[in-house]
Amino acid sequence: MALLLSYARRWSIMRRYKLILTHEVQPKDITRILITGFPGFGAVGYITTKYMVEKLRMRRVGYIATPLLPDFTSLEDYGLSLPHEVFIDEHEQLVVLLNRMNPQKNHINSYVNAVLKLIKELKIGEVLLIGGLDIRFKEGNEEYRWLKNSYSRRYLDAPQFLRGPLIVGPLASLLIALELKKIPALAIFPYTEPEIVNHKAAAVALKVIQQLIGVEIDLSELLRYAEYIERMEETLKQMSAQEGHKESMMYM
Repeated sequence: MALLLSYARRWSIMRRYKLILTHEVQPKDITRILITGFPGFGAVGYITTKYMVEKLRMRRVGYIATPLLPDFTSLEDYGLSLPHEVFIDEHEQLVVLLNRMNPQKNHINSYVNAVLKLIKELKIGEVLLIGGLDIRFKEGNEEYRWLKNSYSRRYLDAPQFLRGPLIVGPLASLLIALELKKIPALAIFPYTEPEIVNHKAAAVALKVIQQLIGVEIDLSELLRYAEYIERMEETLKQMSAQEGHKESMMYM
């Protein structure tokens, strides 16, 4: 019985998220900022952080190990990609947690704890979260909504998040944890159609990030790609409409 309990305890320890820092980050007398998001509505959080990593030529300094080995990867400039990677800019002031997938729901607590450990280890003083907001909630010409927790002093000249609609998923879990740990946090939610990968919404998020922290990011490539995708979608819609018209003519 004792042996079974020992194995069970060891398995429970293995089946959790764990922060692994592979490179040393020098201590600085500054407040580092962490930016992260997830492949949720419009994949806005994922696209935003991935584009930042590429354009700012950030270096990978660690990752959050998953409870189970992932069954996907890609070849990047620095080697094979991992599901949750930690990057830092050349000035070691800006940290990006790039989530290529959402954390497993049944291990969300250990994922959040790994992020909190990252915040502590790298002496991060503020967190910016990027998500997507269903475009059906749009009320005017605004491009995004935002919210902050009780400890953020930031303010944005845009409508705040609506009262009532639920924020769900790992972004919500992080918001709650950061509030409880009294860590300043602000979340940006560009509008998007939930079912598409929205590069234009990511560009909106990046513009806001530039405004907040003063970093310069060339958005031209992202905007060109967004326009290309829009043209392709419009072409496909027209082709679909034409095919539908042809089929209806066949049955007249």
